[in-house]
Amino acid sequence: MAFVVGGAFYARFVITPALSGLSDTERGKVAGRIAAALRPLMLAAVVVLLGSGTFNLLRKSNLPAGYHMWFGIKSLFALHVVAVSVLLGREGVDAEKRTRWLTGIAASGVVVMLISAVLRAMQQ
Repeated sequence: MAFVVGGAFYARFVITPALSGLSDTERGKVAGRIAAALRPLMLAAVVVLLGSGTFNLLRKSNLPAGYHMWFGIKSLFALHVVAVSVLLGREGVDAEKRTRWLTGIAASGVVVMLISAVLRAMQQ
């Protein structure tokens, strides 16, 4: 999750402003190249996230009250990150929409990491 969130923050707050000086066609070309290069990494990160989350849930026992509720909320935010990450890999997405999506991924990813910390604290 740290890779996905870090990448979203970097793309949103470094790459997006850097591309703002380019024309719309140039910005679209560069954004398409970045999306194409990042697509395999994001898909690999998504597979690892889903696999590790499922594994971690299945291997735990004697969970405290409320754990499953928070895990479900975390899963919904994680699914939002996954879905938008896949959409970001598409070509032809306009710059404004890409910026909104990156902001959403960054915010949802931070929420996922905060809930993960809460879940870890609940187990101790």
